[in-house]
Amino acid sequence: MLKGTLVAAVAALAHLAAARDVFAHYMVQGLDGRTDHAVQDVKDARDMGIAAFALNVGKPKDGWATDAINQLFTAAKDNNFKLFFSLDLAQTKDAYAYSALIKQYEGHEAYYKADNRPFLSTFSAQKTDVSYWTTFLGSFGQTKFYFVPNFDDTPNYFDNPSKWMQDWGKAIDGAFTWETAWPRNSDKPSNVSASQDDKVLKAAHGAKKAYMMPLSTLQYKHWTGQHWYRPGEVNMPQRMTEILDMGDRADFVEIITWNDGGESHYIGTLRMEGIDKSMVEYANNDDYNHVAWQPVFTSFIYAFNKGLKAGGMRPPADKQFVGSMWYRTIKKDASCQSDALGRPGGAGAARDAVNWAIVAADYGLENLRLQIWSGGNLIRQVALQPGLNYGSEPGLATGPQYFEVIDTANNNKIVMSGKGRVDVKTQSTGYCNFNYVVTGLDK
Repeated sequence: MLKGTLVAAVAALAHLAAARDVFAHYMVQGLDGRTDHAVQDVKDARDMGIAAFALNVGKPKDGWATDAINQLFTAAKDNNFKLFFSLDLAQTKDAYAYSALIKQYEGHEAYYKADNRPFLSTFSAQKTDVSYWTTFLGSFGQTKFYFVPNFDDTPNYFDNPSKWMQDWGKAIDGAFTWETAWPRNSDKPSNVSASQDDKVLKAAHGAKKAYMMPLSTLQYKHWTGQHWYRPGEVNMPQRMTEILDMGDRADFVEIITWNDGGESHYIGTLRMEGIDKSMVEYANNDDYNHVAWQPVFTSFIYAFNKGLKAGGMRPPADKQFVGSMWYRTIKKDASCQSDALGRPGGAGAARDAVNWAIVAADYGLENLRLQIWSGGNLIRQVALQPGLNYGSEPGLATGPQYFEVIDTANNNKIVMSGKGRVDVKTQSTGYCNFNYVVTGLDK
């Protein structure tokens, strides 16, 4: 009996150590079936190293949603990619409303599995309890899901995670935290912290459960009468460093998000047919494209899959470095008189800075320097080290924003560079936009 128990425990821990996949939260929105948008999203994520999209479904019975889901599963099947459902209980609070959709796809060859079971997640618990979920999950008969929900809005989750795991253990296979992806809501600058993740992770592993960490860039929302900002700045590379510093302890990572224009933390191409027109004012593919972040995420995924720290991040084999620069187009104290909602809540937490992240290979860096220019002023020059380099440089000035890698041994020849698509202005015209302009390094 003791031997069997020991074998089971070792097997559970071995599974936790073997997971190591990175997902991206994908907001299911209307997709024009006459386009290749679903196929391109799948290919782009696959090529980044993302293992699966967590399909955030808020309206499981609406035709536009089921059509988009069908397009995505077809694209995933044809392009060696996986998907799983994340039930958005903030939109449709009854989990049983998702039953038919889940039954339709849980056996699909493109449905992601962990421990040979279909993976299932949620956004929010919406005051549900353990018995609700054991009954719901039991309603699928022989199908046993690998259930890793976001229930960080339930009692004891952060305050007493060991008790939470004890209470919820019979319903879940792991826990997914949402709120630790960014600093706490504040009107003062602060850094993201993994301290709460660490507590929940230890409790999860102590209960032989998996832990999925969130990774994001920022939160900025100007929609449905809400207007707020949550850093931001170098939150993304700081969070990457925290996750990688945990070594092999985090089992999964979920990037928040692939395509949520409403909260500005998208890293993929926005599909405008599925986005409310009011969002387009501050989140679009022309001025506020975030695709230039993708190579940094690819380097992170490489390191996470191999259990390396941030210094072990590497660009693709054919590149010496990859990177991006991002900034807001107005200062944090702009009056924003042109915006009916004024300055966003939390604007005081912003920093007037040019932010950057570069992942460098471990060769040929001796004479290379990164230079950051803001409004015609050189605000930083820094040597590059192998792995992840990043910074938030104060001195954001009105005018153009530019970064470059130069070779000091060759008359400061520009090796690679990037220029922001939008200049920084003293005041906003229209929306008081705290979303980021993101640009990559080009030859």
